[in-house]
Amino acid sequence: MKHQKLIYGLIALFAIIFIGGALIIPTPAIKSRVITISNFITGHPKTKDDSRDVANSKLGQKYQLSTAQLKKLNQLKVTGIGDSIMVRTTGDLKQVIGSFNVNAKIGRQVAAAPAIITQLQTDQAMAKNVLINLGTNGPTDTTTIDGIIDQIGASHEIFWVNTRVPGKAWQDPNNQLIAAAAKKYTNVHLVDWLYVSQDNDNWFADDNLHPNTLGDREYVATVGPVLAKYGK
Repeated sequence: MKHQKLIYGLIALFAIIFIGGALIIPTPAIKSRVITISNFITGHPKTKDDSRDVANSKLGQKYQLSTAQLKKLNQLKVTGIGDSIMVRTTGDLKQVIGSFNVNAKIGRQVAAAPAIITQLQTDQAMAKNVLINLGTNGPTDTTTIDGIIDQIGASHEIFWVNTRVPGKAWQDPNNQLIAAAAKKYTNVHLVDWLYVSQDNDNWFADDNLHPNTLGDREYVATVGPVLAKYGK
């Protein structure tokens, strides 16, 4: 019995030291190991996407992407239309996407998208894949979202990142509309940023809205697999 208590005590001590040390190195790979050990100790189930087939490369480790995903992303041409979240994450997205043409602006509303799409189409600058991050700065409606999707056209794959706007009344209604659009249109794909990020305030700046350096990496780790799976 004494030997068992000693063994359990050593295991607990090791876990505490490991977790405590890992938390000061907030990389996705280390975070994944911390989650696994924490779940083992507490009995909680695994969290979403806490295990992946990660490429043994700088980009693979940084963004938690597999070799196949990195290869596919490098082949894609993507047009980005977004607000301040995309402004913040563009540099990291360009690390993995082969061609990423971005039109993003701080404070942008969903209603601004049609004019941007018209100009992109006029300039013949609309890629086969369109990444949208709009809905952060105010409410929208079904008519506006359907209009944007119809305007882009069925020949394009549309990836719409949902919103994390803590304390704002439009967060959930906007996300419900985006999710509904992804179910309605076969070429629209939901990127569920809220689900992945909601329990990770340490990924964000003091406003709990805009990603920090760690959040930028986790954003790409969330967007990347969806682009790789459905991109053309």
